[in-house]
Amino acid sequence: MSEDFEMMDENQVNDLVKRFESMLNEGQQVYFDADEFDAIIDFYFDKQAAAKADTAIKTALQLFPSATSFKIRKARLLAFQKEYYEALELLNQIELIEVANEEVYTSKAEIYSLMNKHELAIQEYEKSLAFVDFPEEVFSNIAFEYESLNDYPNAIEYLKKALELNPESENMLHEVSFFFEISGKEEDGIIYLNEFLDNNPYSKVAWFNLGIFYNSLELFEKAIESYEFTLAIDEEYSAAYFNIANAYSGLELYEKAIQYYEETFRFELPEAISYFYIGESYESMENLEQAMFYYEKALETDEKLAEAWAGKGRLFIRQGNDKTAIKHYERAIGIMPFNGDFKYELAIVFMRNSKFNKSAALFREIVENDPQMIEAWINYSVCISLKDDVEKAIDIIEEGLKENKDNASLWYRLAGYLYKTGKVQQAYYYMETAMKLNFELHEELIDFLPELNRESRFIELLQYYKHSE
Repeated sequence: MSEDFEMMDENQVNDLVKRFESMLNEGQQVYFDADEFDAIIDFYFDKQAAAKADTAIKTALQLFPSATSFKIRKARLLAFQKEYYEALELLNQIELIEVANEEVYTSKAEIYSLMNKHELAIQEYEKSLAFVDFPEEVFSNIAFEYESLNDYPNAIEYLKKALELNPESENMLHEVSFFFEISGKEEDGIIYLNEFLDNNPYSKVAWFNLGIFYNSLELFEKAIESYEFTLAIDEEYSAAYFNIANAYSGLELYEKAIQYYEETFRFELPEAISYFYIGESYESMENLEQAMFYYEKALETDEKLAEAWAGKGRLFIRQGNDKTAIKHYERAIGIMPFNGDFKYELAIVFMRNSKFNKSAALFREIVENDPQMIEAWINYSVCISLKDDVEKAIDIIEEGLKENKDNASLWYRLAGYLYKTGKVQQAYYYMETAMKLNFELHEELIDFLPELNRESRFIELLQYYKHSE
């Protein structure tokens, strides 16, 4: 968008467009200078009115055939129409004449980005840096190209450069924080934001994102302190109240959590998720009546909030009403079909009610989507073994071990099933495998096969690995 367009107010631009369209409709000759044509063309670009932009560009070039800005806009229009190579050819021609025109390079970069040629886009943005007045915008664009390449370290470095020049950019602060988070570099993010705050202590967005990092590392007290700095700068920053509530919940200070969840209602309409978290806090405090009240309020606000349906399901289980609980879990899964936690909790209910086919089917879905969910593998095998098919239960555990070779619980369970089928020698071999991985978890095997406590060979094995730890 041209600087002239940005300097004009909306009414001025609208008047220009009306005059231009009247000229076309009535066949009149009306003079527009180059800056006015820039504004008209950019208006059509913003409205994605390609045909009108094309007309305006052609008209402008008839009056100003050597004006580079209109040729660049023509290239952008070609790119909008997905005629990328034609657009690049036109820009290359302009570049031969005007080597120092940063708009040529940024336009080429944008086109390469549309073509998913992000390395080439970065090269063009880098070329433009020698000529731009505001390099922070270019640094930001380069960062997003690196994001498209999943190269978050470089994306972070370029956003840092942008923020050095424009530390007041809240969008860039959110973005750099997001890049730290998505790349699992929360600790590096904490270091960076603390350094940033040394120079910009009144940046509420920096304090807020610092709180998010502390919260993700379960440093809840530090998270609360950071959010409180956010509120000291802007007491109406409702997201900070919400996140303080989450942090107090992490500290199991549920009354304080409820207080802060309710505080958000001062600044915005209550959301279903807030009611849900209040209900969850009451559930954690064993106040099941209030928990049910807030889960229902959540569903009154948004009947598609799966977490609230599952929350009510949990409460019905605690009331001994499995039949109603099942209906609520099924409703939650219908809304969020890939939520493994809901499926796991429902599978346990089915299992408790001896509906082994249904529970096994759910456990199967869970491990297919999340092969590292060990409890699902074990309970899946239990469902099958309770149907008197221990051999198939062994197959299930062996399948789980393909994805989790270092998990002692699975090796103990495999040993237990082999022992039950009379394959004692093989069972002991896997008992040793499990004990080498995690001796303490042998209690799981004893819970499954308490008769081992009376077997001298097993007792000797325990003594050996206990002393070899």
